[in-house]
Amino acid sequence: MVFQETIKIAPQEKGANDITDVISDLITESKIKVGTCQLFIHNSFSSLLIYDTADEQVKKQTIDFLAQLAPSSDGTTDDINKSMDAIPDEMRAAILQTSISFPINRGKPILGTWQGIYLWERTSQPNERNLTITIIGE
Repeated sequence: MVFQETIKIAPQEKGANDITDVISDLITESKIKVGTCQLFIHNSFSSLLIYDTADEQVKKQTIDFLAQLAPSSDGTTDDINKSMDAIPDEMRAAILQTSISFPINRGKPILGTWQGIYLWERTSQPNERNLTITIIGE
């Protein structure tokens, strides 16, 4: 059996936003008990992660690491600076994912004890996001 739905996610603040409950509800709605779930976010300014839910310090360290690896271009004012500052955003997009997958068993996502599913918003002026969930199983 295949279940597929595209949902809209309201604008989220910059950083890691837990969407585990939303995804778990969709898995329940699918009525698929055993299978694989694939998520796809329809833009390049946010990413999907399976991430630590227990430690806020881990989230902060990840934000700091990404800021050093590819600084944010938020706050640019003119077209030349916007195009030059977009380069780090493109590098960040290259290392972060717009798609993730994970197993399902007993109608629930199989994640580690302290793991959750996150929408990582990389812009301080986010829009509504489209997210497609595809579940294949029985």
